[in-house]
Amino acid sequence: MAENSWRAVVILLCGFLVALFCADIVLGRFYDAPAKRQVRNGIHELSRVPDILVVSSSHGRSFHVLGDVLREQTDGLVDLIAIPLEAGKVHAMEWLLHHRLKPLILDNEQKLKKPLTHMMFGITWWDTCRISTPTETALNIVTHGWTTADYFKDVASEGATELNRNYVRNLWRHLFDHSALVKTRFAISENFNRFTNFMRVMIRGQMPDDEYQQTLSRWHDDIENGYQCFLSDMDMQALDRFVEFTAQQNIDLTIVLFPLKPDTITPAGQKNTIEPFAAAMKEYGREHSVRVLDMTSGLLQDADFMLDLDHVNAQGNIKWAEHALDNELSFLRNIVDAPAATLQ
Repeated sequence: MAENSWRAVVILLCGFLVALFCADIVLGRFYDAPAKRQVRNGIHELSRVPDILVVSSSHGRSFHVLGDVLREQTDGLVDLIAIPLEAGKVHAMEWLLHHRLKPLILDNEQKLKKPLTHMMFGITWWDTCRISTPTETALNIVTHGWTTADYFKDVASEGATELNRNYVRNLWRHLFDHSALVKTRFAISENFNRFTNFMRVMIRGQMPDDEYQQTLSRWHDDIENGYQCFLSDMDMQALDRFVEFTAQQNIDLTIVLFPLKPDTITPAGQKNTIEPFAAAMKEYGREHSVRVLDMTSGLLQDADFMLDLDHVNAQGNIKWAEHALDNELSFLRNIVDAPAATLQ
């Protein structure tokens, strides 16, 4: 009797696993978006030392495309690696530099490994915005920045908490990032809010108009009132440390104010937040002898952005990268000595 019960359980479990496997295959044919590039991808690539290292929020995925275009234009002579930290904030990006990247780009004598000579730091006004000073480690540091040692150290001192469980959730996500079911689950929660929106976009290519307008309205409100929280002490002090590190290592640093979707910026948002932030950052650059490039607007159009109204889509990334390398960032093509004929 007991043997038959166990046999039934095993058969039921096998049937469930087969159904999941089949569902994953079917969904993969319907939704085959690649997993988003994260910190761990960039750190893995730092097994080689590039000429240029970019630290940014999730907009670092656009800098990754910039690196692809740069390598193509220079026949592989100039190498760029981008590290995108989901959810940004300057303080979190600076934490990432000092805790995860420095051990990979400095030698045992704490000198910069060659051929690295340039760094880029991609931010928007939001990356310096704080309503109040946080009392615990930033969620994105735990989720994307921690190592396994960081996790166990925190569990030993704090126990299993809602915060440190995010590391485990992200690890599980990474282990199954080739699964269409896993990718779809996170895509719905991050980009579509609910399954019905996901299906609508997959079938009709657009979000419900009322939901789009609600999201756009939130962006308008955030940017119009961004001046109340931007340039926070916590993040500007972190930027100081970032700049100090590059100066100590004689690294050429470029701060890029990354493009924003045009229709998210109202005239009030432009006047209240976008222009004052750009002016403050340019002044910061002059005071600290750092190159600051304001690329917030003027090139990309609304159609060049994803449904989240924040990140640049595939066509927009190529458009931005090619423009930047022909204009503001053209100097990157010439940072490695090479015969002129190899540079385009």
